[in-house]
Amino acid sequence: MIKKKVKSKLGYRPLLLSRHPSHQILRTALERNPFRAVIRLGSTTIPSDGKERLQINTAFAVRNSADKLLMKQCFDEAAVKTAKWWHSEDLHEIEDNMFPIVVKHRFGSRNSGNTLLKSKEELNNWLLYLDNTGKDKSNYIFEKFYTYSKEYRIHVTDEGCFYTCRKLLKNETPEDEQWHRHDNNSVWIVEDNPKFKKPSNWDSIVEDCVNAKKALGLDICAFDVKTQGSSKEKPKWIIIESCSAPSFGEITAQKYIKELNKLIKKKHYGI
Repeated sequence: MIKKKVKSKLGYRPLLLSRHPSHQILRTALERNPFRAVIRLGSTTIPSDGKERLQINTAFAVRNSADKLLMKQCFDEAAVKTAKWWHSEDLHEIEDNMFPIVVKHRFGSRNSGNTLLKSKEELNNWLLYLDNTGKDKSNYIFEKFYTYSKEYRIHVTDEGCFYTCRKLLKNETPEDEQWHRHDNNSVWIVEDNPKFKKPSNWDSIVEDCVNAKKALGLDICAFDVKTQGSSKEKPKWIIIESCSAPSFGEITAQKYIKELNKLIKKKHYGI
C-alpha cells in the first residue's frame, strides 16, 4: 500500500518504489522539491492515487531490465557488446564448438537460476529435466560463456559512470564456482584500490553502458561487465546484464542520493 505523501512547506519528497531493504535510506535522505516525483528501483508499480509525477525509471524501462529476454533484445538493437545468446526457438543454432553456455532464467536475479553447461549432451539433459518437471524453456535464455577474467559493476546516468566496483573472487572459492561472481564468493573493491586495475579503454566501456541504459529506457542503473585480463592493451568486454535495483552499501547509497537529486532537477528544469 502506498502511503499518502503530504506536502510540507519545503515541498515533496520523491516517492520511492523499491522493495530492497538497502534502499530505505532514500525515503528520508532525498531532497524535497516543489513538485512530485517517483523513483523506481526495480519496481513496476503504478501509483494508484492518479497524481502526476516526474518519473525516474519508468515501469516500462524497469520491465526491459528485469526480463533478460527483453534486455538482450534492447542490447542488440543498440549494438552494445554483449554475449552471443539464443532463446528457446533458436536452440538448434547452438553448435558443439559454442560450448560452454550459460542458461539464465529470464527473471532470475543475483545469479539465481544460472547454470553452466559444457556440452550438447549436458544441454539435452537439462532440457529433458525441464520437460520432466513441467517447466517452460521459453522462460530461459542461453548465452555463450566468455572466459574473460575481470568483472566490474558500473553505475551510470546519461553523464557517464558515477560509481564503480570490481568483483574479485575469494581465494577459497572452489574451482567449480569460479565461472561466475556473486556476493557469496566475491569481494567488492573500489576504484582507488590498486587491485581495481582499470582497463585502458575504460571510457569506451562506460560509453557502451550508457548506450545500453538508453536502449532500456532507464535514467539510472548499474551494469555487470566482464573484460579480458590486464595484459591486454585494449581488452574486449561484454555487458553481462543490467540492474535497475542494485544493492546499496554505505558508499553506493551516498552516490545514489547525490545522482538522484541531480537527475530529478535536470528532468524537471532541463538543467
